[in-house]
Formats: sequence, C-alpha cells, structure tokens
Amino acid sequence: MNNAGIVVIKPLIKTSEKEWDDIIAINLKGPYLCSKEVLPYMIKQGNGVIVNISSGAGKFGFPNLAAYCSSKFGLVGLTESLAKEVTKHGIKVYVICPGKVSTDMQVQFVGTERYKYEKYFMIKPEKIANKVLELSLPDCRVPSGNSIEIYLP
Repeated sequence: MNNAGIVVIKPLIKTSEKEWDDIIAINLKGPYLCSKEVLPYMIKQGNGVIVNISSGAGKFGFPNLAAYCSSKFGLVGLTESLAKEVTKHGIKVYVICPGKVSTDMQVQFVGTERYKYEKYFMIKPEKIANKVLELSLPDCRVPSGNSIEIYLP
C-alpha cells in the first residue's frame, strides 16, 4: 500500500518549484519507487496486490491545490497503466480516491477549530484500511486498475 502524501495549499503562481517538486516526489514518485521495488518479487511468486491511495483531488481539480491534484491525478494514471502491465503476472493494482478523511492533513484544509467539529462527518481512516484489506483478499472481484472512490463516512 502506497499511502504517503503531503499538501501545500496555495495558488499555483505562489507555489515554489521546491514545493512542487516535494509534492510530486512524495505523492507520485514514492509510489513509483515502492512499486518498482516490490514488483520483481510479486512477478516471481505470480501474484500480488498494490493499492495506491490517491484522493478525490485525483479525480477533480480544486483551487489552490494544483500541485497536490497533479500528483494525485498522476497516481491514478500510474495505477491504470501499471495494472495493464502486470495483470499477466497475476498482480492486481488499485487506487483508492477518498474524500475528506479524518486525519491530520485535514487540519491544514479546514483549520484546527473547524476540524474539531467536522471530523465527525469525515471518513474514518479505518474505512480506508478496510477497503485496502478487501482489495487485498484473494477472492476480490474488483477488476485490476480500478479507481475506488469513497466519499461517505
């Protein structure tokens, strides 16, 4: 499971090249490197599952999130492409695109005070973890390459 992610909330014109590079490095290059590292072992054993965690911002653009959205859209593309490459080896690849998950990252979006109240209406991290587990089970019937969107708590 590739789940690391960072965000910078500001207009593109105010986003520094370093901020852009850091977001792409962690949110997109990290999953690329982890997948590339584990794939030879999965290919050798003839099966495996890779689950990438993107975001609703990997499906829809949002103001002041150009770098973040770009990285998460890229992760969806990586998932779809990789799934087509490795299906012949018995490997499945998925991407989960959740809406607002009750994590520390949401504090950056809504602020500390607002988060205290809104977190009860956000998706619990356990719901995402359960979906990862479901996708990892041998009897999972979700076609490889699919994006799974989760928006309800």
